[in-house]
Amino acid sequence: MRRSQWLILFLLFVLTGVLFGQEEELSETPQEQEKKLEWSGNLDVKYTLFQMDQNSSQYKLQFFKERSSPTLISQYKIEPYLNAEYRTSDLGFVLKTHATYYSDANAQFDLFESYGSFNPSLNVTLQSGKRMYSWGKGYAFNPVGFVNSIKDPENPELAQAGLLSANIEYLKSFQSDVLQSFAMMFVVIPSSELLNSRYGDVEKTDVALKTYFLLWDTDIDLMTYYSDDKPKRYGVDFARNLKENFEIHGEVSLNLNSQRYSILNDSIYVKSVDNYSYLFGLRYLSETNVTVIAEYYHNGLGLTRSEYEQYGDYLQKSTANNNPFIMQQALGVSQTYFRSSTVMEDYLYLKIIYPEPFDMLYFTPSLYTIYNLADKSFLLSLQMNYKPATNVEFIFWPSALIGGDQTEYGDKQVKERLELWMRVYF
Repeated sequence: MRRSQWLILFLLFVLTGVLFGQEEELSETPQEQEKKLEWSGNLDVKYTLFQMDQNSSQYKLQFFKERSSPTLISQYKIEPYLNAEYRTSDLGFVLKTHATYYSDANAQFDLFESYGSFNPSLNVTLQSGKRMYSWGKGYAFNPVGFVNSIKDPENPELAQAGLLSANIEYLKSFQSDVLQSFAMMFVVIPSSELLNSRYGDVEKTDVALKTYFLLWDTDIDLMTYYSDDKPKRYGVDFARNLKENFEIHGEVSLNLNSQRYSILNDSIYVKSVDNYSYLFGLRYLSETNVTVIAEYYHNGLGLTRSEYEQYGDYLQKSTANNNPFIMQQALGVSQTYFRSSTVMEDYLYLKIIYPEPFDMLYFTPSLYTIYNLADKSFLLSLQMNYKPATNVEFIFWPSALIGGDQTEYGDKQVKERLELWMRVYF
């Protein structure tokens, strides 16, 4: 289907939703709209200590311009989040902002979300602006998150910047033992490649479609993403509670004509491939209030064990050469093509959360690991949250990256990390 046909379909979908909503509202008794404006936010103050691995090729490349290469380094920053939400019975506006401050000379501002919404009926919602989507059922990974922000598996609940887009969503409930609910969301994404920093090519507009079914008490989503210059993608996910305290979920995506990167003869090698990425997981809540989340994730574009070793050899040769040009080139290759948090193919994620153990009020520890099944390296982290008051939280968060030579976590530039957070809400 041509791009113009997709856009016409979207406009017809919007027009149908608006007209359908108007017809429903005419049959309803007019009511005075209740207006509600809410402000919220938090301030995160973070101090982090890094135990660096000076033998790591990634460390040598990252700091090759620096005169001193310390083993122990620190980072101090503040991150204010400010949110506003305005609602009436049929209108809404959401604003979410974020800033990062390291020093007066190094600070940045991010607009996470800024979008308006209109509900012409109880079943139809139109939204436009910059919005964060959450497609998929996975906790740490989302292979079907075609329009999602890139998730950090070490902190999956961290707020991220949204996507500039427009969408229309239709939701309908049914009195049936088979199909209890149906929903459809159509998303239009303008080109991110701008001419003169302002204008986009209409032919590079992307579209995405998600349909949702609640069938026999099972959540099922079917998704597709269409683009001229990006891979065409198709996905399905599901989630089901087998018991009140036991849930299973999964996701599968097919990505057509994706760019797969590897190192061949000490140069970047690019190949267009069709690939599958998938995830299967579970969530269990014990009688003692312990939550266990476990997920297996396969990255269809990830490196095999032998390919990762070739990548590691390339980095080692670049650092041994001691040529600034070659080292800068290798650093660019690493940060451009292999910066993902999941560089290789197969991972196991496990997290255990135990709120207020042994009657320790306001204290919640959690332990998680990301385990690379190919090279047996892993990240192990213990997060301890203490919330002595409603609007104040302290976080003590040590992490260790463990693995041998020529392994993903063993080759990281950081061996150990200790984070101290103070978070104030309002």
